[in-house]
Amino acid sequence: MKVLCINSPLFREINSLYDEDSLPPIGLGLIATNLRNNGISVELIDAIAERIPLNDLIGLLDAARPKFVLVNIFTTNYSLVKEMIESLKFECHIIIGGLSTRELYKEIVKWETFNQIDIVFGDGELITLDIVNEQIFEEPVFSAPHRRVFKAEGNSKYFVKDISKVSLDRSFFTNEPVIHPLGFTEANIVTSRGCIYNCAFCAAARSLNSDYFVRERTEESVVEELKQIIAQYPEVNSIRVLDDLFLKTKFTVQKAIDVFSKFNFQWRSMAHVMTFDQVDENTMNRLKESGCHELFIGIESGSPGILRSIHKTSNIDKILTNLTKVLKAGINIKGYFIYGFPNETQSDMDLTFKLANDLKNISLEYGSNFRTSVFQYRPYHGTEIYYDLLEAGKTIETENVKPNEALSHLVGRLQFNFHNGNYSEVAIELIHDYIYRTINLNGGEIFAQLKQYIKPT
Repeated sequence: MKVLCINSPLFREINSLYDEDSLPPIGLGLIATNLRNNGISVELIDAIAERIPLNDLIGLLDAARPKFVLVNIFTTNYSLVKEMIESLKFECHIIIGGLSTRELYKEIVKWETFNQIDIVFGDGELITLDIVNEQIFEEPVFSAPHRRVFKAEGNSKYFVKDISKVSLDRSFFTNEPVIHPLGFTEANIVTSRGCIYNCAFCAAARSLNSDYFVRERTEESVVEELKQIIAQYPEVNSIRVLDDLFLKTKFTVQKAIDVFSKFNFQWRSMAHVMTFDQVDENTMNRLKESGCHELFIGIESGSPGILRSIHKTSNIDKILTNLTKVLKAGINIKGYFIYGFPNETQSDMDLTFKLANDLKNISLEYGSNFRTSVFQYRPYHGTEIYYDLLEAGKTIETENVKPNEALSHLVGRLQFNFHNGNYSEVAIELIHDYIYRTINLNGGEIFAQLKQYIKPT
């Protein structure tokens, strides 16, 4: 085998509290597909979906001894990926990608391994093929002995200008289609790259990715992919769109209606709190009729001050009005909330809990469902708040991001509750209390009361 792609692990050991949806690593799948289409022997190991402990994963690598190891990295698993790479005793060429590499590369280039490490910002499909073929046609933006950093963005020849032409071999995925706990069978697609918004806590923020232009696939290419899913997986009756932000504006709402109205899928995706600001009731009803049964919406906070500080819509009445449109149309919402932002007070947290509770009550009024997903704030590398904290003299530990065991046991599930410090104005125990209470607006159940809203097969 020449190339082994790895969806990197989140935990050192198998964690019994981990019950998040396991999503296929489509970015790695696209890279692997391009390699295979060009005659390269490639395999993909999904350490998250297969729940592979770190030592077992290192053993698999040692047994396979590929010439190239391609791995993604996140703020939350930096130390695990570092340990994995530094543990490799055989000669190989390592390629590392992911949004967090824009900042983490400064640490990655110091890793103690004799192996060559290439770090890639941006699109990975085209540049990975040339790295593997040892025919790279652009100079790195940073280089040191056995270390290179490449930028596949903007004017780079490796930037994928037309993402409609990119193909995906789904046989790389071990967890697709997935049978959801609610009983439907789901496949996943990506229809765009990049985000138009500028959230201060997000590494995909527009101001930090000015050379990574927002691109959308054509309606025709999305329709063709959905037809391929039907042919490959006739049992699939649900589609999850994994774009950072699928429903951005009233125009993308109409595009979604046009695409999904051609099929009999139910579907769900991300949307912004301002997406529906100029969308009328008739369009909302047609969105529901197209199969839209749930939207994931980052609400984050109910405090206007906190919302302004993170560059989110701070007009609470506007948030309530826009999301009421969704719930009134019979479309369910999974609302994301974060407690513990820098300088956040208990009064701010009270406002967040009130907003979540108000939305829950609105959903009950219209017979739809509002469920919550709640996190403790953690600074992601390469985000605006991350840089602000550094400028303020805060120490942010790269290797001290760890699962929050106290909170995980309190809420009865891990739910990605990693942390590396408390940056708010309140005690950590109070943050945990608000997270617990907000999660329990659903009675503590992840999918409370949601089964009745699933589209019949």
